[in-house]
Amino acid sequence: MHFDLASGVALHVTPTQQFKMTHILITFTTPQTSDNATARNLLANLLETSTHRYPTQTALARQLAKLYGAYVGMGVGRVGRLHTVRLRAGFVNDQIAGTNLFDQVVDLINEILFHPLIDDNEFDGPTFRIQAHNLEQTITALYDDKQFYANRQLMNLYYPDDSIMRGPSFGQVADLAKLTAQNLVKVYQEMIERDRVDIFVLGDVDPAAVKDALGQLPFIPRQATDLQPFYQQPLYSDPKRQVEHQPVVQAKLNLGYQLPVYYQDENYYAGLVFNGLFGGTPYSKLFTNVREKASLAYYATSRLLPFTGFLGIQTGIQAADAQKVEDLIAQQLADICAGKFSADRLAEVQDSLVNQYRASHDLANNILGRELLRALLSLPEETAVIEKINAVTAADISRVAKMVKMQAIYLLSGEK
Repeated sequence: MHFDLASGVALHVTPTQQFKMTHILITFTTPQTSDNATARNLLANLLETSTHRYPTQTALARQLAKLYGAYVGMGVGRVGRLHTVRLRAGFVNDQIAGTNLFDQVVDLINEILFHPLIDDNEFDGPTFRIQAHNLEQTITALYDDKQFYANRQLMNLYYPDDSIMRGPSFGQVADLAKLTAQNLVKVYQEMIERDRVDIFVLGDVDPAAVKDALGQLPFIPRQATDLQPFYQQPLYSDPKRQVEHQPVVQAKLNLGYQLPVYYQDENYYAGLVFNGLFGGTPYSKLFTNVREKASLAYYATSRLLPFTGFLGIQTGIQAADAQKVEDLIAQQLADICAGKFSADRLAEVQDSLVNQYRASHDLANNILGRELLRALLSLPEETAVIEKINAVTAADISRVAKMVKMQAIYLLSGEK
């Protein structure tokens, strides 16, 4: 069920008895820019750790414990060109709790979102410094993972210097120096007053009661802008290539392709099955031929990003085998273009994707994630997904495979 609480503030309710918990997701969405991701991530960390009524993490945790161990946390995410700050809450439904827990959790959400620890137009100084330090440590630790590092380097190679897609949704350490307890207040005000807001509720709830409770949150109307999540970029005439040397035991060869297949477009399901056959499932060509038969990779996977037209491959290899691996990957793609795969293998891939789709319905966060995409794109409810996966033909897959264009090759090597 859909309700408009104010201009630019929408409520989406999915009543279900599937879960014993009630789940709330509140998203604040705006276009990502070159410098807003870090600020918004730091803001999310500040909001989830302190409020005027609960000025410390300990005080906030004690209140959550009183709510039968409810969870309320904040983070950031991305949908193509769009940046989202997300509040998630999970708590025992009222029927099990035997009390009106829903209203109490909404009251806490109200405190977190609308009563942050701001005095004299600045965030509390010690809290700000702690959270800025924590975020710096968190981002730095991410890059200590060489697989993560290599993937970020591939993204930097693939996207042009001026592309907003180069900046990760969680931000960058270099941007933290620009942020203060004063200027972050403006970031907060812009988010609360101007961002598109979508509120999702999933659980054994009465939609009318949900609307009444969440309608009490003091969101003001904001301009309902048409947000565009999809990103496209021109093809490079020649693939970009970079080799970097670090003292790593396992080299990382990552490849980036353009594949102009976008979420729910006419080629979307063919693109999903193609990716499953290429490197996205245990039945893929990369897994069976590069990793298993040739024993040239510790892992070899592909991933399709259907909001940016990006297809990425990640491998862990011996540096001396880099050219062999690159050539063998190219051969797998050429074979798919030529239709060199069996009907049985196609059926295995489709079955694997269908099982993944069915399993995703067991997790509330996956359901809410799909609802978020549906809301942002103004799409009707997703139907006949299994039938659409199974309807993809060998010819469809080969046609999509021929759309794949190599654009970037990044090698993190331990050898010079």
